[in-house]
Formats: sequence, C-alpha cells, structure tokens
Amino acid sequence: MKFLRIVFLVFFAVCVFSPAHHACASPVQEQLKVTLDQIMEILKDPSFKGEEQVEKRRLSLRKVIKERFSFAKMSQLTLSRHWKKRSDEEKKAFIDLFSQLLEETYVSKIEGYTDEKVVYVREFVKKKKAQVNTKIITKTIEIPIDYRMYKTKDGSWLVYDLVIEGVSLVGNYRSQFNHILQKKSYDQLVAKLRKKVEN
Repeated sequence: MKFLRIVFLVFFAVCVFSPAHHACASPVQEQLKVTLDQIMEILKDPSFKGEEQVEKRRLSLRKVIKERFSFAKMSQLTLSRHWKKRSDEEKKAFIDLFSQLLEETYVSKIEGYTDEKVVYVREFVKKKKAQVNTKIITKTIEIPIDYRMYKTKDGSWLVYDLVIEGVSLVGNYRSQFNHILQKKSYDQLVAKLRKKVEN
C-alpha cells in the first residue's frame, strides 16, 4: 500500500518552481507541469466537489491522465517478451484492461490529497528519451520520483515509467506478470487483472 500511496502522490501534488527555474524549464518539464496543473484545477474546482460529483470528477481526471501517460507503451513493457506472442486483438484488450487498472489505482486515491509539493531536481534528455527527477515534499519526508518519458512524432512527451524511491513501476508489474505467466496461462493472467479492475 505504501508503494501505491507514493504513486498517488506523483499525480496529485502541487508543482513548485522558482521564477528562474520556471523560466528555463524544458519542454519535458513544461508538459509535465501542464498535466499536474490540470489535475489540480479539477481537484480545486467547486463544481467537482461532493459525493454526487464523483463520477464527473473521475472522468475528467482520467482524461487528463490518459493524455500524458502512454498506457500502450507501459503495457508492452510490462509484458516484455510475452508481448510479441499476443495477437493484435489480445494486445488491444490488454492495453484497455491495464489502463483501467492503473487509472482506478490513481483516481481512487484522489480524496486523500493533502497538498504535498513537487520540486523538479534535474533532467536528462537524450534524443527522444528523457528522465526528469523530482522530489515529493511532505511535512515529514522527501520522496524521490523519476519520470521516464519519450518524445512522440508530434513533439509530445509521454510518461512510460516511474521510478519511485528506486523502484520502477513498470519493472514491478513486469516482475509480477512474468511470475504469473511462468506458472499460469496468459488467459489466467488477464482473468486475474479483470477481477482486480471489477473489484
């Protein structure tokens, strides 16, 4: 649960920049900030408050998350060598299912938001790949978060992995899925994921 809590903090924290830092922020950082700002606007919008607005609020949040996260890339990386064995229909179905699992994990934590802050530490950009290192600042601890991103043909930077306190989100799922597939069939893995989503 600690791991999921930290993942949640990545998405629903306030971005803090010094004026100088913000002025020279790269396209990678700027695009990340746009996403986080949009999330904050939704969370603070009075029209989204209250139990009766839960579905409306969550739909808006999912839309923002989908625009910045490449669930297709994450799905491919988590299945690793097992990805190539899947048919086009199976790949599409897996992406849809895995996307729901990740979205539900993040969105279900929305109500626990407590005004943590995110500080951008440094970034590494090499051609079409980048890693942006940040820190989540809470009242008691600092949590290092590294965003791994890639550049699309239209110039957008999308997140394909998160490294949280040295633990890769994609690597964590890949290890779990590979362990399951060593003992069970692909259909059994999908059934297990579908059960998690439905619950």
